Amino acid sequence: MNSRVPQNETIEAIETRIVDVPLKKTHNHSNASHAQQSLVFLTLRTSGGAVAHGEGGTPAGTAFWGGESCETIKCVIDRYLAPALRGVNVFAHEQVLKTMDRAAAGNHFAKAAVDVAVHDAVGRLLGIPVSALYGGQVRGSMPVLWALVSGDAAADIDDAARMLQERRHKTFKIKMGFEGPETESRRVMRTARAIHDIAAHAVVTVDLNQAWDIATCARYLPQFEDAGIAMVEQPLPHWNRDGMAALSLRLRMAVVADEGLWDFHDAYASFKSGATGLYGVKIGKGGGIRRAYKAAAVAEAAGIPIYGGMALESSLGTAAALQLFSALPALDWDCELIGPLLLADDLATEPTRYRDFEVVVPGGIGLGVQPDHDKINFYTRKT
Repeated sequence: MNSRVPQNETIEAIETRIVDVPLKKTHNHSNASHAQQSLVFLTLRTSGGAVAHGEGGTPAGTAFWGGESCETIKCVIDRYLAPALRGVNVFAHEQVLKTMDRAAAGNHFAKAAVDVAVHDAVGRLLGIPVSALYGGQVRGSMPVLWALVSGDAAADIDDAARMLQERRHKTFKIKMGFEGPETESRRVMRTARAIHDIAAHAVVTVDLNQAWDIATCARYLPQFEDAGIAMVEQPLPHWNRDGMAALSLRLRMAVVADEGLWDFHDAYASFKSGATGLYGVKIGKGGGIRRAYKAAAVAEAAGIPIYGGMALESSLGTAAALQLFSALPALDWDCELIGPLLLADDLATEPTRYRDFEVVVPGGIGLGVQPDHDKINFYTRKT
């Protein structure tokens, strides 16, 4: 450790606020739609006067995805996590995690927001990027997919064609679960075939967000394979691990657990049972950067390929994910860090950069980005 950095630097305070940022267009899931993204912005102060930042949030900031919301994240941090962490050494990361677990059970997204701020603090104190804490960057940029969320085949095909022409994305995730299975299957297969006609090298995946049962999957997913769809995400309810394993055995395409797979303990159980053939590493859902790294290591040990997931973060939360993803030994299925492209405005002084089908890892210390306090103040929830 740098001798000029006090090794007993402790957490003095963690402050939170909720920010409500509009989206450029409505984002659809199988059981919810939203035109705004609510996030929790954190400021962490240490005993030596260092100031660091973090961000946390769920899709839309509401409780439909996983139970937590921006309101519960803020409440749990303010009332339980921040008081418990006061005086804890900011470099004692495992102690930070244990302290949070004693203060509150579950609450992965709340703990992840704090964990991001702790990583930013350590990086700033040491004068290094967060990626250096995990062995350093092995990639300075990475391919990034685009979500097709309109629920309309023509609109999604036009959207994909534009992204390919502008060299922004060549992997696409089609959101499903809005209508009946037969109608939706026709739409999705039409979209997939049209995209492949435009660019044979394009990769098309689908996300069902738990919308179907095992019989519906058995009927339609083989047709998806014939249409060239490469992966299906969480087709069954989160609790149906046996059903996911059965689908994985039956299908050639990758069957991926998302809502049914949270931290590294779930990762171990899912890999062992065969419930997922691909793992989406997510900072928020996984309980933070450090625990997401542990889950990625479990996937590596199990021979499970990974991709980098998101929860519609701004450039601040996206930077945290990029720091981790840039240091992982392999990222076989690329990433889906498109939150900054979906937001109508951003919370960082320099938004995330995208070029030539890829997203670029920021180069500064800590998370690598600086919060735009004017915008954060503007979008801060007043009540």
